[in-house]
Amino acid sequence: MSKLSDTLEAGRFAVVVELKPPRGTNTQDMLTPVKALAQQVAAFGVPDNEHARMRLSALAACRLVQEAGGEPLMHLTCRDRNRLALESELLGAATLGIENLLLVSGDYVTLGDHPDAKPVYDVDSVQLLQIAQDLMAGRDSVGQALDGNPSFFLGAVVVPEAKPLGPQLLKFDKKVTAGARFFITPPVFDLEKLEDFQKDLPAYPVKLLASLKVLSPEEAAQADSPQWRKVYRVPRQVLEQLTGKEGEDFLRAGAALAGSLLKQIRQEKLADGVYLKARGRADLLEEILQAAAK
Repeated sequence: MSKLSDTLEAGRFAVVVELKPPRGTNTQDMLTPVKALAQQVAAFGVPDNEHARMRLSALAACRLVQEAGGEPLMHLTCRDRNRLALESELLGAATLGIENLLLVSGDYVTLGDHPDAKPVYDVDSVQLLQIAQDLMAGRDSVGQALDGNPSFFLGAVVVPEAKPLGPQLLKFDKKVTAGARFFITPPVFDLEKLEDFQKDLPAYPVKLLASLKVLSPEEAAQADSPQWRKVYRVPRQVLEQLTGKEGEDFLRAGAALAGSLLKQIRQEKLADGVYLKARGRADLLEEILQAAAK
């Protein structure tokens, strides 16, 4: 059993922090949070070419996280591989002892830094969950027997602020049926919306991690854009807490805000844990945890 699954299934509040794989081979900055926080958090999230932007392989990055003393949560996107490659990647992860997986469809390539790349989407996130579950049962996606079964703790994404919410809940149900045992939200800034979403969730024995993000000044400036508001909303009162600050002061204010939200989520039991996104910076992640402990 992985440290993350053990924490969540024991009913303990889980903290996962996201790393930032490099656009190159220098992994020093990526691993700094692992060395600083390995004893304080349940796992380290490793994105797979997040937002369709080329980065170091998530599988290779996860192996480095293990060697640095942390437990990885590997993201795997359907966008870049067909089912043959996805199954191979899943078996590779299992062979390396990587059990925690977040399986996602992935942003379209036109949103990233390689807009001329050819997207694959041979399967979607629900189908990939089913493939992973089949592998655990000892067979591949065409029914052939495996020589050794992998063990995974499968996760997926759910969007609490989707409008309308009905299709999102329908997909949530499909993902649970396909094997998801935990869910991670996009960044949350309005905890009333998170509380409302919890009331709408079916009574499944799955765990929910709420993402908390340290906004950059550029992201805050785009907070009202239609693209952002499709997935999550930043309340005006939140933006006002960041107004008038620049550079590092802006980021530190964002970390303090994330810490305050973390504390409230834990105290009011609005989620089973949090997923922290702080540009992969150990100092900002530590400030979030310190603010939450006050």
